[in-house]
Amino acid sequence: MEIRKIISKESSLWLPWRTDGTNMQPNILILCKLAFLLLVINQFYFYLEDPFLPFLNILDAFNEIPDVIKIIQRVLFVLAGILLWLNYRVRLMALILGLVVLFALLASKPLFRNHIFILACIFILAALSAKNNKPWLLFWQFSLVYFGAFLNKILQIDWWNGQFMHNWLLNARENIVYISLLPWFPEMLLAKIISWMSMAIELVIALLLLNRRKHFMAFWLILLFHGILYTMVLFRFGHFMEDILLLLLIFINWPKGSIKVKHKTNKSLGIIGLLKSLNLNKQVVYKSLEMKDDIWLEATIKNRTVTNWTAFRYLLLYSPGFYFMLFGLDIVVRLLTNNTIMHITTVVIMWIFLLLFSPFLIKKRWHLNEKTL
Repeated sequence: MEIRKIISKESSLWLPWRTDGTNMQPNILILCKLAFLLLVINQFYFYLEDPFLPFLNILDAFNEIPDVIKIIQRVLFVLAGILLWLNYRVRLMALILGLVVLFALLASKPLFRNHIFILACIFILAALSAKNNKPWLLFWQFSLVYFGAFLNKILQIDWWNGQFMHNWLLNARENIVYISLLPWFPEMLLAKIISWMSMAIELVIALLLLNRRKHFMAFWLILLFHGILYTMVLFRFGHFMEDILLLLLIFINWPKGSIKVKHKTNKSLGIIGLLKSLNLNKQVVYKSLEMKDDIWLEATIKNRTVTNWTAFRYLLLYSPGFYFMLFGLDIVVRLLTNNTIMHITTVVIMWIFLLLFSPFLIKKRWHLNEKTL
């Protein structure tokens, strides 16, 4: 009886594919769910051990009781992750996950990785972000990531003279693109150009992220920068690239009201079925009716109406299942292909979706600008 009361209070409770009815913005909740899944896939659970060469010497005291800290961390990690996916007290669960990951990093110097630390911050800052306000804590974190990357490079002489980039692309990665372009440039000039362009772009992104009016530009600059970089080097830097792509969810201004969708009777049923399966939130209301010959899909969001493929893109953008599908697609590609084929396949899929949502194909900046929706 008590369980029924709880479920009736929060409509999305126990429904993993739903993101409405919680005290967290839907896009931030999707971010946290996928961040947890990313850690699981990368077997972070097995890295949760007793302290080993901790950053804080006081943590060595826990080794006097073997396996206790390990078990506590693992239980909290699994329990908080499952309850987060079941939409139960999502902000608390995100906070617990963030603290567990942060503690694990502090307890083991060999475990520390920047991309894991980024996820710890995502959980904690998502938990601290209010539902009805823009998640500025996450935007500031995002900006600090790029400021940190810029400072880390600008303070090293090997980045100034291009030596690091040259050795990395030529010797470490044996990059075909870089090697083929080398004869066309004087010694080290190409490496210097790439080095300074990388530093400049990271600084520009960091600054754009702090300006709300420039978020559209920041979003696409991040996507193109990392898209081109990944296409060129076919390397993900641990799961740093996935962290960045997940953080892009904070740009999505999720509608607060209902989304009313109209579609032609007995037409485009395959597309409508796909959209319905990708979005189980009660926010979307579908109606089948007779429409003009040139209109097969119509969506009204925030008192603005869009049609056909623009409406389709809108509805994809506001569908939790769309992001879960992309994440699952990446996992399937990893499982079914080897390294080279995996990277090439991922690059092709990535550019297909980039073109699908490209602002050049959509005349108005509809998806990141609050003023348009």
